[in-house]
This record gives sequence, C-alpha cells and structure tokens, in this order.
Amino acid sequence: MTGLAPLLKQYMLNPPILLPDDTATKARSIVRETRSRVLPVVSDEKTMHYMGLLRRRSLLLLSSTRSNLLVRDLMEEAKVELNPESGLAEAARLMLEADEPYAPVVGQGGRLVGVAGYEAVVKYLLDSDADVLYKPVDECMTSSGIVYVTQETPVYKAWQLMLSHNLPALPVVEDGEIIGVIAEYDLLAHGYARPELEAGARKGPRVRDAMSTPAVTLPPGSRILDAAEIIVDRGIGRVYIASGDRRLIGVVDRSDIVAAWLGFK
Repeated sequence: MTGLAPLLKQYMLNPPILLPDDTATKARSIVRETRSRVLPVVSDEKTMHYMGLLRRRSLLLLSSTRSNLLVRDLMEEAKVELNPESGLAEAARLMLEADEPYAPVVGQGGRLVGVAGYEAVVKYLLDSDADVLYKPVDECMTSSGIVYVTQETPVYKAWQLMLSHNLPALPVVEDGEIIGVIAEYDLLAHGYARPELEAGARKGPRVRDAMSTPAVTLPPGSRILDAAEIIVDRGIGRVYIASGDRRLIGVVDRSDIVAAWLGFK
C-alpha cells in the first residue's frame, strides 16, 4: 500500500474550513455557496489542528430559533481518521467499512491536511482509466427497495425518509417515471430549518417546491464509466438508471463505484 501513498495526497478534497466559534449561520451560508457536504473544523488557521467535522445534515437538524448555535455545538467526531501516508485504496476501504463518505486526513501534530471523499476516489479511477469503469453499471447499482417520494409528498416526510434510511437525496417519481430529485442541499438552499417541524402545518411545503429537475439519468446497459464521469463533472452524488420512457430502474452512487473497484459486495 505504501506505493499508493502519494495518491491519497493527490486526490484529497480541500473544502472550506470552520473554526469552533464560527456561527451555524456562517456554516449554512458556506454550504449553500460551495455545495460542500462536509466542512472540517480546526482550532485556528495557523496551527490547523483538526477538531471535528460539520456535516450538512447537522445544519438541517437546527430549528430556525437556534441559529445562534456555534460550530463547536454541531461538529462531530469522524468515524475514520486517515494518515497522509495512507494509500488511496486503503483509505477507501476503511471508509466503506465504516459507511463513512468523508474522512479527515490528519498529519503530524494533529494538523489537518485535507479530507478524503468518495468523489475523489472516483476521480482517481477516471484519471487512471481503471478496468472497473468498463463493467456494466447494472453490476453495481441498487435496483430493489429504492426509496422515493412524489411531488405532493410533504417536505417534512421527505426529510424523515432521508433520516430513517440515511440517504442524502431521494428520487421524485410519478407513476413509475422519475421526474426529479430532492436532496439535502435543496432543503438547505430553500431555507428550510428542521423540516420535521413543518409537520404540524397542513399547507407546509411540498417536494415540488424544492426539488431539482430533471433528474440525471442513464439508460440500462451503460458502463460504470458513464456514471463516474457524470458524478465528477457535475459534482453530484448519484445517477439514476431509467428506461427510455424514464421508468426508474436503479440508482448508482459514489460508494457503489468505489465498492465495485475494491470488490466489496
């Protein structure tokens, strides 16, 4: 694995950093502007001593009346912490085993070096023209038990589904046809705070009010390469597989591609 060490350094992410006393409002603004899914927290900009991660989901769990909270109140410990000398394959394996899409890369003295993420691994696979990319996407996609919503689903119900199934996005389906996607970012971008609080309002927002359209799809029989290119080029987390009449067949996300590369089942 030591021969792969430079690869982790080369394919790390460098999202904006936060300080413990930054406000949740500032963090929310950064996430909206940069579309970052996770932001590392450091003690100060000089030492860059790593302290934790702030996830986009944590900002959605806030109610609008608690926006005065600080980053230190919201940050979490990472399930995986990587050494800069780790190989990319080793890092990806540890992340998959922990079901952790992001991991801080921490150097000597606890200094933050960067963040490892599945999208960086997918970019490496594209740059290296990895053999796995030429396999059919059907081999790694999820095709059963796909959780979805409709345009008329209340936003709070969509959010509850995201939480209960640990999904950052859901396809929007009408009569079997995929017409859009609702993601955590969409909720944040529309200013929703703690969407489950909307449950008491019969006329609360519906998925149609926040979803992104059209959904990004590929036809069955596409290669993993096709999905990987879209994920990297568009900066999205997943691609849906749909028939010619846009009937939803499956979904492939970044972790599916990484798992296929490493031979995970």
